[in-house]
Amino acid sequence: MNLEEFLPLRVFEILMVFARAGSAMLMLPGIGETFVPVRVRLLLSAVLALAVAPAIAPQLPPEPTSAAGLLALIAGEVLIGIYFGLVARILLLTLDTAGRIISFSSGLASATIFNPSITEQGTAIGLILTMLGILLLFITDLHHLVIRAVVESYAVFRPGGELMFGDLSEAVTELVAGSFKVAVQLSAPFYVFSLLFFVCLGVLARLMPQLQIFFIGLPVQIYVGMLVLATILGAMMTAFLTYYADTAATYLIPN
Repeated sequence: MNLEEFLPLRVFEILMVFARAGSAMLMLPGIGETFVPVRVRLLLSAVLALAVAPAIAPQLPPEPTSAAGLLALIAGEVLIGIYFGLVARILLLTLDTAGRIISFSSGLASATIFNPSITEQGTAIGLILTMLGILLLFITDLHHLVIRAVVESYAVFRPGGELMFGDLSEAVTELVAGSFKVAVQLSAPFYVFSLLFFVCLGVLARLMPQLQIFFIGLPVQIYVGMLVLATILGAMMTAFLTYYADTAATYLIPN
């Protein structure tokens, strides 16, 4: 094979891997955040494609002879990459959901701030938890799990093969339901705190009707809520990391 035939073949291989890896990188926690420059994300995707393309080359289909065929292959790779990035993103948003529940229980629901993980306004506690979650994912190298899953996905999702839309949509639905369930479990102590707190306020309101009990109770609710959060934060993040690792391995790593 001469150089003129070699270069287009290598470009096709890199392009196919870049389409899948790049679309996953756009949604990967930490790397796919809005505060990360697009050029940085593209550079990381290009480096990953260059590193992986030689190993994936035997599993790639022949180079199509038409532009329509090439676009169809790239579209399929992009959809698969979006699935992997979406799974990782949904797992991270478990913390944002837990933060919203905690905010309602601790009287901080109205304290909103821009959350780059959801690209919209979110609660302050949700932002703190998601940023802490991203930091811990990088410290524990769990972001490598998703990158490894993208590389090993060629054993299950063959380029140019039939996309299992039904299985993928069912997996995402189950993941969203499981993520919400875990978010409720992580914030369960605040349900107990909120119930006991408002029961006590109700009793005090009946005992002293002339006292503006809810005006006095709001600062106490915030203070005690922050105290409960500081107490359980370590256990909460440990449980989240365990859930992230186990669920990502279930939905992303081929068995």
